[in-house]
Amino acid sequence: MPQTISLLCIDDEPLFLDAFKARLEQEKDLLVTTSISASDALDLLNRQYFDVIIADFSMPDMDGIALLKEIRARGGQSIFVMATAKRLAHIARDALNTGADYYLQKGADMAGEVERLIDFIRVRVPQKNAEYELMAWARFYNSIVDSGPELISRVKPDGLFSYVNEPCVHLFKKPYRQLVKENFFAFIPDSERAEIFSRIQGLSFDKPDCLLQHHIIAGDGRSVLLEWSYHGFFTQAGTIQEYQITGRDTSHLVRIGGSSPAETTVYPVAPSSQPAAELPPEHPDDWGDMMATLQSLDAPVFAVDTRGMIIAWSAKLAQLTGVPAVEMIGKAGQEYAVPFYGKPGPMLIDHIIRPLGSTPGGNIPAAKRVGDTYIGEKERVSIRGRPMILQGKCSPVQDAAGQLIAAIEAITVTGINEMTGNTKAEEYLGGISSLTLKIVGDGVGRSLAGAIGSSTGGYGIYATTRRIFVIRNPDLDVTAPQAGVQFGTFLMDELFGTSSDTNQKAIGELENLSVFSAERGELARAVLKKPVLLSGYLDLKKTDGTSFRLYIDHKRSYTYIENLLKMFCPDILGFE
Repeated sequence: MPQTISLLCIDDEPLFLDAFKARLEQEKDLLVTTSISASDALDLLNRQYFDVIIADFSMPDMDGIALLKEIRARGGQSIFVMATAKRLAHIARDALNTGADYYLQKGADMAGEVERLIDFIRVRVPQKNAEYELMAWARFYNSIVDSGPELISRVKPDGLFSYVNEPCVHLFKKPYRQLVKENFFAFIPDSERAEIFSRIQGLSFDKPDCLLQHHIIAGDGRSVLLEWSYHGFFTQAGTIQEYQITGRDTSHLVRIGGSSPAETTVYPVAPSSQPAAELPPEHPDDWGDMMATLQSLDAPVFAVDTRGMIIAWSAKLAQLTGVPAVEMIGKAGQEYAVPFYGKPGPMLIDHIIRPLGSTPGGNIPAAKRVGDTYIGEKERVSIRGRPMILQGKCSPVQDAAGQLIAAIEAITVTGINEMTGNTKAEEYLGGISSLTLKIVGDGVGRSLAGAIGSSTGGYGIYATTRRIFVIRNPDLDVTAPQAGVQFGTFLMDELFGTSSDTNQKAIGELENLSVFSAERGELARAVLKKPVLLSGYLDLKKTDGTSFRLYIDHKRSYTYIENLLKMFCPDILGFE
């Protein structure tokens, strides 16, 4: 008997809802619950999980896109189906970009649409459940292997690393890509290496394990005494294939009825700059390892514990803000916001660290949730007196038992409208992105591919008072696999009645998304060809001889680009 699939159907038209429910429940494996408003549906979702949510786009209290955003922001992973009778390209596109899994077009062929929807649900729900279980297992596995205190590595018979976890990277103070090219036995002192070889060479298929205590040379040159577990992996013929080597610091081991070991090690290698009194007593080792990790990251990052106390402030973040770690570590009360906003207040990290059911002071910045990670929207801030665009990304930190112990936020900043001498600040002029704007790679078929429209779309062209940019617009990327979403209808609408993105973009965002850019003085020639039967194009040629071609499939996009270039570079603009 097939497993029952639970569905929540939301529509403000009771007659349609009743008929839709009756049709779906003709299928023995579908269990349907209905709601006539988005707000009632959200209340229901607080108490019950549904495998599939089917929502109408047009509802009086909240449209389907807003409902989808709210469900995804809460971490909801249900299959989401957007239903509408309106044949508008932007609805399908927005649903896709917001995280919908399927687009149901109401209309004359409703019977056929429902049949296709049922087939999709029966295939996708088991896939989704399997993906979720795999992701949950991966998070659990990583929390043990990478977030635990043990040094875990895989080593070839000749000693070359094939895998190292994060604590190994901290101990040897080398990046992962470099460390996996090195030899584990080279880090063992010469005086102990021969005996270790004799011990592990005695391992066999029947007796694959041994436990040794020996020194290892850390990345800073110190000799560290650790307990090492060696496990051999053998072929059926008894040939060694690989060793799994696990190192442990046993200096704090307490023997019941006895005393702790006499010799104390210096591991972990990277000491914390935080005063010992400030370390939360329940997880001192986790904090030491975390701060060592953060210091090695080439990014501005900070971390707080579940009480909101700052436990890590990376060197890159200290360089960015001008505030050293010693002044920040140990502070609470949302003091981490001061270098960015000038006063304490909530940041993106508060999505994770706030106690369940509480409401922290102020408003937490808006964010998109992807799994356990929150990605913030771009905001204007002032850092050390300089105007900047800030975007945060934060994730939880869990111990080996899966308990939340901290949260980490990474900061990305870009400058905006900075003055240089007497030069006028760079200002945004305009731009357009569309599925009808395309580029293709180099090669023999380049021109033909662009002419017949077989290249990849979703690009945009933008201009400031100083520069011109061609960008890849991630909001128009239809190459990403989204099983079940019906592209045909809205792609045809894009081609024959274009609904393009002409929203203003920050200069920092254009820089980040750019695939081609040129200063006004670097541009030697701009040539436009209007699309008639085949694609038109824009050729941008720089004074150093390099060039870039953007294909244009739609006349409306062409007109917009022509007007934009007449503002940016009228003196070098030509037509074919």
